[in-house]
Amino acid sequence: MTSYLIIIFFIISIIMYCSFNAFVRSNLDLASNRIWFKLMLTIVILSFSSTFFYFKLSNFWIGESMLDKFGLKTNILNQEANKIAVIEKFMEDLKQEIIKDPNNLEVILKLAETKFLLGYLEDALKLYKRARNISPSNVEVLKAETQIRVIIEKDNHTEETLELLNNILLVEPNNLLALYVLGNNEYEKKNFLKAKQMFKVLKGLLKHNSQEYNEVKNKLLEMERVNEKYN
Repeated sequence: MTSYLIIIFFIISIIMYCSFNAFVRSNLDLASNRIWFKLMLTIVILSFSSTFFYFKLSNFWIGESMLDKFGLKTNILNQEANKIAVIEKFMEDLKQEIIKDPNNLEVILKLAETKFLLGYLEDALKLYKRARNISPSNVEVLKAETQIRVIIEKDNHTEETLELLNNILLVEPNNLLALYVLGNNEYEKKNFLKAKQMFKVLKGLLKHNSQEYNEVKNKLLEMERVNEKYN
């Protein structure tokens, strides 16, 4: 029964991918196109991942004979190879489109998002940098690039990353990632005045009593205690 579900899931994902591939070539606006792109690509990747991990984590001994079992196992492996091939073919098609039109922002962003979802962070970062060079004022590109930068750099953020986050705040004063990273940066440098300003805004945006809320709240209380101590 499980094998049939897996096969059905695979077929559905391929159908959705084909529909999606035709869809993204239509003349929709960039924002709507990218949302649909992320959704469909995520479904394809999840389909591949769920089937792969099920196969890895289960004994998978179903069938009437050892030959049946071996045949089913081979079919599943072939299906997974086909899914990988679909994604690789899709990325190769995007690369060829970029070669033909190096300044095609939409295609560059699609390839960058694909690389990001598959975990190729350095490759994705290079593509987002390229996109930023084409469209420096595009805040969505800035946010996508800084998100990857923060993941890669962890707690050791470069000046370029901090500058990009400041640029985002100029356009989106309530951007959670920018407020958190920049607030922590000022906090670590003991620039408590700037840190308090950002953390107060951030605290008002976070869900009450969430882990992030309590972290920001505790840092605000600590800064208040330090301020009282020296005044």
